[in-house]
Amino acid sequence: MAVERALPRRIPEPRPSRRPRRLSEERYARKRVRKSDRTRQRIMGAAKQLFDRKGYRETTIDDITRRAEIAHGTFYLYFGSKGEVLKQLLGETFLEFDRLASHVPRSRDEIAGLVRESLQIYERNRLLMRFLREASAADPYFRQHYDQLFIGPLVDHLRATVEGALGDGRQRGSARSRAGARDGVLDSRAAARAAVGLIESFAYGMFIGGEDFSMDLAVDTLTAFCAGAIDL
Repeated sequence: MAVERALPRRIPEPRPSRRPRRLSEERYARKRVRKSDRTRQRIMGAAKQLFDRKGYRETTIDDITRRAEIAHGTFYLYFGSKGEVLKQLLGETFLEFDRLASHVPRSRDEIAGLVRESLQIYERNRLLMRFLREASAADPYFRQHYDQLFIGPLVDHLRATVEGALGDGRQRGSARSRAGARDGVLDSRAAARAAVGLIESFAYGMFIGGEDFSMDLAVDTLTAFCAGAIDL
């Protein structure tokens, strides 16, 4: 009698696991966001290089798209104009200045520290600050919104700082602070606007205009004006 040989048992191959559709969609969405961020950064990097080399006025959107190696239409998925690119580039710089302006100095040394840090921020971002000056002269949007975008927020923060410093002066019995409060000699917003204009103009001359002042001399001079105005 023939003995039947048992065939080897076939082990089924494991099926590839299927990931939940939702997880795949989320991963795809994150990938798209990363790609979008990279494209935005490429546009901003290309624009910054061109603004520096050619100037804001002479740089065109075609220049930016060629430099970033993207299609012309892709630019408009991210920005409506080259002015919007510049506004984005300036955003972090404005935040640095806003943070400084929100501090209330209690002494002349603290004012000197804020002045020094303001000049250092300006120096680090001197290319962007030059672009902003140029854009405010060449671009109607920046011409109309220069104060709103840059000067206005600084003045608003610094106004509170000036009011705080004047309040401290009144508590100390400062004759100048009492006279200012009584006669309206020193308006806090006017004083804030004067301080911002003074520091911004001085920094522009030093770091963009090429005026030869040491950092220490600049800090001492600007501190003397700012501290004297609020009697610190």
